[in-house]
Amino acid sequence: MHYLDFRDKIKSLPGFSLNDIRKIDPSFHKRQLMDWLQRGYIRPFAGEYYLLADQQMDGSLRFMLANRLYEPSYISLESALAYYQIIPESVLSVTSISSRKTKQFESDWGILYYRSIKPLLMFGYEVVETAPNRKYAIARLEKAVLDYLYLNSHISSVEDFEGLRWDRDVLLPAVGSDRFRNYQNIYNKKALDKRVYQLMRYLNA
Repeated sequence: MHYLDFRDKIKSLPGFSLNDIRKIDPSFHKRQLMDWLQRGYIRPFAGEYYLLADQQMDGSLRFMLANRLYEPSYISLESALAYYQIIPESVLSVTSISSRKTKQFESDWGILYYRSIKPLLMFGYEVVETAPNRKYAIARLEKAVLDYLYLNSHISSVEDFEGLRWDRDVLLPAVGSDRFRNYQNIYNKKALDKRVYQLMRYLNA
């Protein structure tokens, strides 16, 4: 397959893998992919995913590729908290939740982290579509907070939350919502309940 033909057929996908190419051309050989890589026609993203050389990277593309790179997964933790403007600084890495084992990938656009949870806790996210063929799964704010508290057992006091500098005004309505309480009950963890109690003390200080 000629590169220009390939480019016309694949350009609707923000990122692609060898398997994506073989859906177009089942006889495609990885040697040709490596040749295009050496010629600078394409560039690596992370794992087995690639981008067209002129593809512009942005936040939504990183989120989408993070979802595809390690499935099933959804954006959560620091990345979701930054997305909802709960934490004051931008996050260069992408943090996700997965029911598979904890893993990370390096890329030119930051590290992609995946934290492992039980399949039962793979809920509370929504799919955001920013353009045709570009959509990603991200935790709702309530779930991102609970994921963070569930996986960070060292957060155990009001002082710890003060160090995180979470935005009280944005966070308080979410933590006081029925959705938050329903999600919390699904976790059914006393240690998590204690952290939520300390979070409420911080938010109401």
